Amino acid sequence: MMEERISRLRQFLHEHTADGIIILQPENLRYFSGFTGGEGALVVSLSDAVLWTDSRYTEQAALQSGQWYAVKNHEGKLAGSICDSLNGMGVQAVLYERDFLTHSLYEAISSGLEECCFSAQDLSQLRAVKEPYELTATRRASEIADQAFAQLLPYIRPGVTERELAARLESAMLLLGSEERSFATIVASGRRSAMPHGTASGKVVEAGDFVTFDFGAVWEGYHSDMTRTVVVGKASPEQKEFYQTVLEGQLLGLGAVRVGASCRDIDAAVRQYFSERGADQYFTHALGHGTGLEIHEQPVLSPRAAGTLQENMIVTVEPGLYIEGKYGVRIEDSVAVTADGCEILTKTSKELMELL
Repeated sequence: MMEERISRLRQFLHEHTADGIIILQPENLRYFSGFTGGEGALVVSLSDAVLWTDSRYTEQAALQSGQWYAVKNHEGKLAGSICDSLNGMGVQAVLYERDFLTHSLYEAISSGLEECCFSAQDLSQLRAVKEPYELTATRRASEIADQAFAQLLPYIRPGVTERELAARLESAMLLLGSEERSFATIVASGRRSAMPHGTASGKVVEAGDFVTFDFGAVWEGYHSDMTRTVVVGKASPEQKEFYQTVLEGQLLGLGAVRVGASCRDIDAAVRQYFSERGADQYFTHALGHGTGLEIHEQPVLSPRAAGTLQENMIVTVEPGLYIEGKYGVRIEDSVAVTADGCEILTKTSKELMELL
């Protein structure tokens, strides 16, 4: 597995007319080396590879990555160590992560190189198609989230605060084996459910509220992501109709996920559905995103997205409608793209739950 990843990384160098790369982003470090420590840098050329870290992590790095990389202690001189590697490898054209190398570190590295040109690149596409183990880990993370939400349902009632519900949900995920929460848990009730990223507050849940839960677990570094919206008490006819519109849009989006489908067109199909029902102005974000070692990865389903879906990509399908000052509904599943459609990884029912 790791040999194939390193091979793809070197092919990436060829494609971008480069002979070396510096990797600093923790998720990329983990993906291309297996190293999970908190500080390090990979320097990879067409023929050599070094993992630099400090004394806190050298033993861990040797255990996790020593089979594929020379593990070395930079002794507090990370920029100089990177320069030594690049000069020693004879690298003349080096790539670095566009959104991760700081300006100060860039200056320190570039000033120590003999002759080298730099190019910023995005490595996210190299992680977009998941390997079997990555799919298995995401399935397990999704199972944990499903089980935790089932345990939470009896506690969703008038008088409880959003923060209490978030704490119970996160605690349940941890007790079921999650390494951490995927992201800041969203619990948004009543008027706050119209806030797409309404992280849990001290608001008290009231009878008749929509309550939106957006949350995820982490297993072996891989993130799950799921959103469910429930009603506390009996739903009004208006709430039922509003919820059904979102659900039908979500099911339409799921049905459009398949190998070769345009990421932009999947998003457009759901927007068209909402437009035909006079609700498109309430859909204010992208339809979905990939997950993996990060909660937001490639691919993206949005009006500006490029490219098509490939088998074994993981992507969320999460349409939502939000009426400011009133309420909102979002429904989200994580799915794996398959040859004949998609495998839904998040199993919790999407029928409207009226918690009486």
